[in-house]
Amino acid sequence: MRQILTILWDSYRLLTAKKLFWVVLALTMIIAGAYASVGFTPDGISLFFGAYHIDSDFIVEGSLMAEYLYMLIFVDYLVPYWLGFMALVLALISVCPIFPDFLKSGSIDVAVSKPVNRVTLFLVKYLGSLLFVAIQVFVFCVVVFIAQGLRLGTWNWNIFLAVLLLTFVFSLIYCVAVLTAVWTRSTLFSLLMALLLWGLTLGLQWAEMFFYHEAYTKPAIGMQVDFETAEVTYSDEPGEPNEGMVKVHRVIKGICTPLPKTREATYMLKKKISVQGKNMTRMSEFMEASADEFERRQAEAQEAYENRHSDFYVIGTSMAFQVVVLGLACFIFARKDF
Repeated sequence: MRQILTILWDSYRLLTAKKLFWVVLALTMIIAGAYASVGFTPDGISLFFGAYHIDSDFIVEGSLMAEYLYMLIFVDYLVPYWLGFMALVLALISVCPIFPDFLKSGSIDVAVSKPVNRVTLFLVKYLGSLLFVAIQVFVFCVVVFIAQGLRLGTWNWNIFLAVLLLTFVFSLIYCVAVLTAVWTRSTLFSLLMALLLWGLTLGLQWAEMFFYHEAYTKPAIGMQVDFETAEVTYSDEPGEPNEGMVKVHRVIKGICTPLPKTREATYMLKKKISVQGKNMTRMSEFMEASADEFERRQAEAQEAYENRHSDFYVIGTSMAFQVVVLGLACFIFARKDF
């Protein structure tokens, strides 16, 4: 156990010794501070700690929509775009050299001479590399947690699920870099392979989203699109799913199934956070009784879209991918003659 803790501590020191770690942390704090500067008054929304004000009749201090908007900014914008994309790219650039440097002659010789078997050594080194993202997201979540508590008077502990989810998302990308590193010992090739896989899976997930909308969501709200004339018509009744789009969607979903669901895992946070007991992916719960039938149909179609994948499908299939990739990398590492 002492050797394992020593390896983890070395990983932490290696990460914090990098300037990029502190640059990302500083940017994270700036963005978190900007989020914390948003508040609510009896007359509307205040920005930058009261320096600017936006008048509103229904997004006011103490209202349900104020809490919903504040949480929506976090789960729909800050988590996916900063923590789930930009920060992960910078983290990947920072940690990709860890395994290639670790496998260099002189460094690996000392490591394998310690009384720790190679599988344990590999896994501890891998987990230590994930600290970059875990620390960054944790710091961000602490600021968000305090800001929401002070602004809204609610202390939502589910915010910290972002630490687990985003570290998991990063691990899905990073495991490909690790496999490439133990195979080639090239930092650049590891980074390129990880980014290539990430880009490919994101493209497939966006395609699955598009064809689901065309196959199910638009017909559910009574929308019909003529792709030849680009004419859009609406019906008072929901229509049947578009058979052609359904077939294409099934093919794309089949291709996506064995691959990591980085985007879907990131947006799972929205399912886990509630506002005054209402699930954020169920817009019908936030609608007023005066909403018309078309608006309710739109809300229900959006709910079906956001909840179309189960947690088991997203996490289970992604975890299976990671186990296979990491297992192969670990096998190569354990059998390699250093």
